[in-house]
Amino acid sequence: MDEQSLNFIVLNPADNVATARCTLKKGLKVLVSGSSIVLRQIIPGGHKMSLSSIKRGERLIKYGQIIGFAKKDITVGDWVHSHNVELKEVLRNYSLCEGYMPLKPFTQKAETFKGFARAGGKAGTRNYIGVISSVNCSASVSRYVADHFRDNNILKSYPNVDGVVAFTHKGGCSYDVKHGHKILQRVIAGMARHSNIGGYLLIGLGCEVNQVPDLIKNHQLDDLQEGENAPAFLTVQQSGGVRKTVEIAIKSINDLLPKVNNFKRTVQPVSKLKLAMNCGGSDSNSGVSANPALGFASDKLVRRGASSV
Repeated sequence: MDEQSLNFIVLNPADNVATARCTLKKGLKVLVSGSSIVLRQIIPGGHKMSLSSIKRGERLIKYGQIIGFAKKDITVGDWVHSHNVELKEVLRNYSLCEGYMPLKPFTQKAETFKGFARAGGKAGTRNYIGVISSVNCSASVSRYVADHFRDNNILKSYPNVDGVVAFTHKGGCSYDVKHGHKILQRVIAGMARHSNIGGYLLIGLGCEVNQVPDLIKNHQLDDLQEGENAPAFLTVQQSGGVRKTVEIAIKSINDLLPKVNNFKRTVQPVSKLKLAMNCGGSDSNSGVSANPALGFASDKLVRRGASSV
C-alpha cells in the first residue's frame, strides 16, 4: 500500500469524498481506496478531497450519507469545501437502526466498578447534591447556592460528596402548557432522581407555569424510595425574596451534607452503568476520532449488560 494513502480516511464504502488527516500539498500523488489520485489543490487537515468526478448538482456522500451537493463540477483530487458545496432540500426515508449489528454478550467473569448504590437497584459513579431550578427565573438563585459551597472549604469535611451542582435551564416561565411542559417536567424529575444525585433541592419562583407543587405531584417526588434523602422544595416568592431563599437553601444543604456523605463507594456490576453521549461543538475531526471511539466504548459496555444512549 502506498504510504501516502494513510493520510486519508474513507469512512464508508459509498463515500465519494475522503478526509485528510493532515495538510497535504498540491500535486501529491496518493493511493486511496485502490485508486491513484493526484491532489489538484492544497488539502487542509480535516478537510475533504473528491474521490470521483462529481457533476454540478450531484450528491456528496460522507459517512454513507448526503452531506451536500456539488455547486459546480468537481474533479477527482479536488478540495471539497464551501466554495464548491451547497445545501439543498432533500427527501429522506429515515430507517431506524438500518446498520444495526447484534453484539455478542460478554460471557467471562462479570466486571465491576466502585460506585454508589441507589434506590431501585441503580448505581451512580458520582455523589452530588443537586440544586435544581424549576424555572429560568430561579436559575440565578440556584447558582448562588451552588457557588457558596464551591467558594468555601465546607466540602472538605464531607469526603464522599463530590460537589454541589446547580441544574438550570431557560424554560418553565410563560408558555403554553401543551407544548413542552410535560417534557420539561420529566427532565427535571430525571435530574432529581439521577443515579449521580445523593440529595437535592428544587427551587422555583412561585408564579411560573411550571409550578413546583405540580412537578412534585406529577412525578411523585415526595414519595421517597428506600435509601433516598428527603429533598427540600422552595419558591423565591414564598421564602421572602432572593436573599432569604439562598439562606434557606444553604441551610437545607448543610443539613443534607452529612446524610449524602453517608453514601460510600462499593463494588457494583458494570451492567448498572448508563452511558449518556452528547454531541457538542463538533468539528471535522470528531466524526473520525471521538465519535467512533465513543461508539467502540459504548459497544464494550453494552456487551456487559450496561446501557448506552
